[in-house]
Amino acid sequence: MATLTPKLTLTGTAADFGAALSLSVSDTLSDITEPVIGVSQTSIATGSAQALIASNSKQSFTYIKVVSGANSSDFVQIKIGGNAVLRMRIGEFAFLPLYASLAVTAEAYGGACVVETAQYSATS
Repeated sequence: MATLTPKLTLTGTAADFGAALSLSVSDTLSDITEPVIGVSQTSIATGSAQALIASNSKQSFTYIKVVSGANSSDFVQIKIGGNAVLRMRIGEFAFLPLYASLAVTAEAYGGACVVETAQYSATS
């Protein structure tokens, strides 16, 4: 089994936060196993949802990033298990722990977008 270490750091200085924002969390995922789908990029067109990640028989950790678009205002709608759950603009990313048997699809709005993905399966 492999180990994966995700880390999230949030910092900010806007007055709306009430104080300077400084948050950093990490985890060690030591139960990563096959199947693993390494980082790859897919062009996502407008008009209909396209498969990003097929359903998996195991829980998985899924990375998604919108790398580029035809226009700066383009975005991608991400569906998990058929439900629209994320609206991601160019440059935005997510790292999600997903239940088994959930497919991930995407549809671009405005213009075609390039999306980067990876999937890491867990034993539990």
